[in-house]
Amino acid sequence: MSMLLVQGCSKSKNQPEEAMSALNLYTGYFFKIIKKAMREDAFDDRVDVCILSAEHGIIDPDAEITWYDRRMDADRAAELAPKVREDLRERITGDYDRVIINVGSVYRRAIEGVDSSVDADIHYIEGEGIGVKGHILKRVVRGEVEAVFQTAEAAGGC
Repeated sequence: MSMLLVQGCSKSKNQPEEAMSALNLYTGYFFKIIKKAMREDAFDDRVDVCILSAEHGIIDPDAEITWYDRRMDADRAAELAPKVREDLRERITGDYDRVIINVGSVYRRAIEGVDSSVDADIHYIEGEGIGVKGHILKRVVRGEVEAVFQTAEAAGGC
């Protein structure tokens, strides 16, 4: 089974003088989880990652980008939505059985509707607070995909 993880970008970033890979630019909590699994050679090789960036839309983790300061708000999500949905449809169609999405509520506005236009199971990482979502993400990227289906309590929440 092939899976695509759509990870929202993070506010915290490195500030390099030159472009660097998106995966290395972002330094937020969820990116730390992803990169640690990769460093420890524990990242599930069935999972591909793309990033939903408030600046760039859908990008690959190895896309070379520079530092920016743009927040995703409702207007930006609406502006990005047509291209984001099309990019996701193109990525998903024929290549992925399952898509796992880990984005905030405003980012979801840029993705809404993609689930009805692709032949893949779409699942959102959900939970009360960043810690619960992080725990689920950690398990997913390390091969425990079923973690996305468990309740917050079973995933380690209160």
